[in-house]
Amino acid sequence: MKKFCALLLMVATACMLAACNNSSKIVVVDGAKVFRESKPGQEAMAYLRNKSTELQGAAKAAQEKVQAKQTQENAAAFQEAVTKYQTTMGAEQQRVVGLLQDQFTKILDKYRKDNKVDVILAKDVVLSYDDAADITNKVVEEMNKVSIDLNAQPVAPKDDAAEVGAPATKNANATKKADAPKADAGTKKP
Repeated sequence: MKKFCALLLMVATACMLAACNNSSKIVVVDGAKVFRESKPGQEAMAYLRNKSTELQGAAKAAQEKVQAKQTQENAAAFQEAVTKYQTTMGAEQQRVVGLLQDQFTKILDKYRKDNKVDVILAKDVVLSYDDAADITNKVVEEMNKVSIDLNAQPVAPKDDAAEVGAPATKNANATKKADAPKADAGTKKP
């Protein structure tokens, strides 16, 4: 029901745009196809498969120990391996999808600006459209030009206050300039 309401809202928005300005340009894109067929999307899937296989190996070894000899230590090691698999794969999937999504969004924004498009809609929520409005293949071509380093770990923002023992619950949006006086003030001794 929520999806249907969202669809109606999107269609209504598109109709309002068309009514307000007869020259509105609306296109559609199949995001799933872009991720499935683009080189970065395929590389991401291979990366996740390899990571999964590696972690499954550790879980399988722990499971074999439990099957050979059922002890609390072996059971705990197996549970730890399963938990590590689940948490690591969940985090990796989120990270990798985020990297792909960032590039996808940048490409769509650039396409929209360069081609004077008013709205880009997801193909799976549009009831009907002309094939000429489908830009999926163009987006796949642009994604193929992008290189994403899937092994790069996210860089945590440097928090000067954390280095001097201050709590790590600072506002992440604060600038380094604003952080510097706070860090200096915290290091002065009376």
